[in-house]
Amino acid sequence: MTMLDCRGQAVPQVGAALIARYNAARPGERYAALVDDWSPGLRMWLLEAGARVDATRGESGWQLDVQRSGSPAQGTMGGVHHLAVRGRRLWVAERGRRVACIDLDTREVARCATVATKASHLALSSDGRWLALADPGANELLVMDAATLTVQARIDAPGQPQLPLVTDDGIVCVTGGGTGTLTIARPTAEGYAGETISVGRAPHDPLLSADGRHVWVPCAGSSEVVKVRLADGDIVGRLAVGEGASHLAGDPHTGRLYAANSWDGTVSAFTDDGELLATLPSGRWCHAIDITPDGRRLWTANFYDDTLAVFDTAALRRRAVVPSERYAHGLDAAPAGDCIVATGFSGDSVQVRAADDGRLIARIPVGTGSSHTAFDEAGHAYVGCSVSAHVAVVDLAAARCVATIRLPEE
Repeated sequence: MTMLDCRGQAVPQVGAALIARYNAARPGERYAALVDDWSPGLRMWLLEAGARVDATRGESGWQLDVQRSGSPAQGTMGGVHHLAVRGRRLWVAERGRRVACIDLDTREVARCATVATKASHLALSSDGRWLALADPGANELLVMDAATLTVQARIDAPGQPQLPLVTDDGIVCVTGGGTGTLTIARPTAEGYAGETISVGRAPHDPLLSADGRHVWVPCAGSSEVVKVRLADGDIVGRLAVGEGASHLAGDPHTGRLYAANSWDGTVSAFTDDGELLATLPSGRWCHAIDITPDGRRLWTANFYDDTLAVFDTAALRRRAVVPSERYAHGLDAAPAGDCIVATGFSGDSVQVRAADDGRLIARIPVGTGSSHTAFDEAGHAYVGCSVSAHVAVVDLAAARCVATIRLPEE
């Protein structure tokens, strides 16, 4: 088995070396690496890539044993990754330089713009006017006119920002996992004023509070969620949860929040006032999380186990654990509340499961590298496939892929 010696290197260099070796390996092949520290930043780097890792501590550091999956590392493929729908328009971001707006009536690309160094995720304002785009390649947060895709502002956002958020007031924010920071950009008469604050180690996916005035930030490195007031950037609360808090979901009916804790494989339930209600087992590398529109069921994707877990939120108990596709990077509840769609980045299919009990409704081929899903009001799911470099259009009632949409060649 190949052994890489990455001791003495910083996390970005270690991560890049491990992923380069991962992509060069054959599916199923294993290799090992020696590193100084099994740090939260390196853990998140490999988790997001979809690389299975077993870590063992020794006298001179850590040995990581890695197994190559069926597809290249997530994040290294430049195809369509993240999506958002408003009305009859679909906005998509590549893991590359471009964003695009697609007309859902014609299923044609209406606009396409090259704006980033290497984009990641996007966020759309509730009125559909503003688009925020994270560009970890340039350490920037972009604010764009959603209709024209013209860039209105570029805000410095250190730490390789990934997951932006837009409030109804036009405030835009994003975490910087590499620097332990949250960048907040507030609209002004002259444009946007950016502020970057320290929140905790390895912050990941922020969630807007029910009142719209605060944001909850899960910090995987410090195993806590941090509440930040958006108006002035003050930290107004901290709550210890499970190890490796990464993604959050909120119930609009009760105000209760849930954190997926990747390192100990649990889900924590807590209130917006910062009271911890319960911590429940989910599965190894519990990461993606979503809640049904009625708030009755919570779903998680356990990346290492290739399983999905469904929880009864009223009883705060896990109802079922079911198999997922290989590396279910995205997990999204349909607006009707009857089903969830779980992607499978290391395969070519997505699963549609009954939201209530996890029963498998359909397994639908969509293309390789399925990442995230967005829904329209007509019963279609739109799946970004980063390896196949297209959007797959899934008719949920018919349980089949009815079309694919490609961006024009660069």
